[in-house]
Amino acid sequence: LHVCGNRIAYVGSGVSGACAGEKAGWDREIDACGNLLMPGFKNAHTHSAMTLLRSYADDLSLQDWLYQKVFPIESRLTDDAIYWGSVLAIMEYLSGGITAGFDMYMRCEHTARASLDTGFRMVFCGSVNDFTGSVSQMEEDYYRYNDEKADLLSYQLGFHAEYTTKRETLEQIAALSQKLKAPVYMHNSETKKEVEECKKRYGKTPMIFLDSIGMFEYG
Repeated sequence: LHVCGNRIAYVGSGVSGACAGEKAGWDREIDACGNLLMPGFKNAHTHSAMTLLRSYADDLSLQDWLYQKVFPIESRLTDDAIYWGSVLAIMEYLSGGITAGFDMYMRCEHTARASLDTGFRMVFCGSVNDFTGSVSQMEEDYYRYNDEKADLLSYQLGFHAEYTTKRETLEQIAALSQKLKAPVYMHNSETKKEVEECKKRYGKTPMIFLDSIGMFEYG
């Protein structure tokens, strides 16, 4: 296997595939001892700093868990707590062969600092809801983390869920998505209660409602 910079350029038994400007051959040989060599795993949905809340509350319905336990303690998390909770998560990711994450959590700048300090690749997803974040901050973060110089970090639009986000905010996010031609990510239809309550509010399931306000024009 031949690596040029940070990319796999060649896999085979010969020595072809040398990087431009290099002579064929290897400068390092590693005996993998019969183990499998493969690309790293990707954690496609995570809330890294919530390692600090592990087993804080169990055996509850989703809404009781969120509103009675998680949201109150999250309101007291310091910037340093989010940073160190994210570092802990990244150490656990790496120990399991995970080399990149898709993280949806508040105040992502502290998880970003943890990612850079540990050399871990992270895609951030907006976590806006009625309690934290704003659409204007999400737009600012979108430009900030998708800068061409941001090698390890990138950003996607997102919000927590329909049931935690008022319609006005959802419509603003849909408009931002159309402005940026970018997809939007969220928790969607996780419980029967969530779906039934959305149908009472809007006469539609969460997916149909969000589609009706233009949330999925770009995925």
